[in-house]
Amino acid sequence: MKKIKTFPFFTVYLSFCRTLVLLAAFSMLLVSFKSAEASPVNRIVAHVNGESITLFDLEKRVEMFLGLFEDISLDELPPVQQEETRKHVLEQMINDILMRQEAERYQIEVRDREIQEHMERVKKNNNMSQEEFEQQLHAQGLSLEDYKDQIRDSMLRQRVMNIMVQRKTLVTSDRIKEYYEENIENFKQEKRVHLKVLVVPRVEEAESLLDKIKDGDYQFTEAAEKYSQGPAASEGGDIGMVRWDRMRFEWREALKDMQAGEISEPFAMQGQGVLLRIEEIHDEGAVPLEEVKEEIRDELFDKKLEKRFDEYIQGLRDRAVIDIRY
Repeated sequence: MKKIKTFPFFTVYLSFCRTLVLLAAFSMLLVSFKSAEASPVNRIVAHVNGESITLFDLEKRVEMFLGLFEDISLDELPPVQQEETRKHVLEQMINDILMRQEAERYQIEVRDREIQEHMERVKKNNNMSQEEFEQQLHAQGLSLEDYKDQIRDSMLRQRVMNIMVQRKTLVTSDRIKEYYEENIENFKQEKRVHLKVLVVPRVEEAESLLDKIKDGDYQFTEAAEKYSQGPAASEGGDIGMVRWDRMRFEWREALKDMQAGEISEPFAMQGQGVLLRIEEIHDEGAVPLEEVKEEIRDELFDKKLEKRFDEYIQGLRDRAVIDIRY
């Protein structure tokens, strides 16, 4: 049975050096922390602006996190890595509380209807009935109310991020151009040609058709549709873009030194007559900026967003009263 995917959070959590910080992306449960009891397992490991995190909360969160990686058990990790895991998870739990407190500060709310709609989408995407859905939640150690809470927390965090970080993160056209020029080697492309092909049984027939095309009796496309026995004949022989280094030697020889709009001299290939027409030529060199600017914009946006997020979280931590006792 598939695991139910939790509500996605934000792209800035994607690198593994932040993997342990990734928990917000999977909307792990933020419980209402109560005063610690005398039991050592429930001792307080941190205070965040008056809210407590207990060792029990931390261990549960670590267990849920490791479950995302094919059910790795904490006991399977070396002792040093166990402690590092707990510390990183605790840091993320602190960040989660700060983000939730920000949502409360800005009176950001998530309606019950939105949570229900999200759960319906999850059930539909996983082809589950309500009973199967709740059974799978139980298998993952979550009650239905737990799951609703984690959806609500994730939506709240997303909205805080939209208001405080994402909307203030801009990538200008000048920066895109600058990045393109600085990294031009990353945008190199092979020579490609947009071709139309006409194939007939004999070279003599290809020669005759070329004469008729030159005389204006046919356009190349018309001749290919009527006479070609080669690929894409019904489309006028249009086979689209072809990489130069992947073409047969005979084709490269026929097309050598030709310009867009020109038709090759007839040549023989496997006993048949062939004509080629070049529609476009994309020479070796860089892909035009227009073709990659959105890709560059996304890359720069993600990097800038990650930096702004780190700064935003650090600002929250600097202003908060945080007492870590782990």
